[in-house]
Amino acid sequence: MSKRILALIGILMALGLTACNQNTANNMNNQRKANTQKQGLTTKLNAPEQASAFIIYAAMKYKGHWQKLYQRAQATKLSVSVKNHTGFRVKSKDYIYEASDDGKEADTFYTVKDDQITWYTGKKKQGSAELSNVVNYLNSHEQADQVKQLAAITKIGAAITSDKYGVKGDNGLSFIPKSLRGTWYNRQGKKLVVTDHTINGEEIHMIDNASFAPVSFKQTEKWARARMENINGIDCYHVQSLNQQGFGLLYTVQKKDGEHAIATYSVDTGDFTGSYWKSIKSAKINRDAVFASLK
Repeated sequence: MSKRILALIGILMALGLTACNQNTANNMNNQRKANTQKQGLTTKLNAPEQASAFIIYAAMKYKGHWQKLYQRAQATKLSVSVKNHTGFRVKSKDYIYEASDDGKEADTFYTVKDDQITWYTGKKKQGSAELSNVVNYLNSHEQADQVKQLAAITKIGAAITSDKYGVKGDNGLSFIPKSLRGTWYNRQGKKLVVTDHTINGEEIHMIDNASFAPVSFKQTEKWARARMENINGIDCYHVQSLNQQGFGLLYTVQKKDGEHAIATYSVDTGDFTGSYWKSIKSAKINRDAVFASLK
């Protein structure tokens, strides 16, 4: 075989190897892209991830205050306080999520109704979007990692003072312990409804005693303060209405015969005052259940 033919064969083999290597590289790139897409955001975000996604989306879409907040928060932290709409003078009657990097009153806040998010700068509405649209937008701009990084330094339910918006001394709504949340019943069928921030419609607020000065009874008539206490080894949620006399009630979750119940106690005497169960049937069956004494 001539040297010329051998050289030609070598060239063809080299071209084949080059094409093979190129195909392998393309396949690897495609796989990397597919893996990146799999790791993108979904609508099933936890609370810190949601807040982070909303701030990054607003920073990219609305710039200005939101962009500055995002830049500062990256260097420090993101604090999100949940507040009553009182004092914000926005059309929404939903809770206000006020975002700050330093725990001080801010002009950057948003509301959430179902899956609809609306952003505000001060009194000005910036825009609205569905959660799915926010997620799609961030994924299309490859922001999944940025959302997770910000979420790692995000605190939900942070205390942010209200010198600018709302009632002075109101540091935001508290998150009620998860073990208490739900709808409970006593044996007469009376309901005890506990949500993230309310007990039977009464909002649980973080109150700064040093500066709290309600501007009117009407604004705070359905507000209460609360704190966790451990009494004789029992964890109690101490709730006290702001505009009523008395020391309030203690709520405890206790287990009886495999079922959970909320037992209530008087703060001033420590006496047992009643129990609530997951159904009226359970409440009637356990009508004679004996609960731990706080005395």
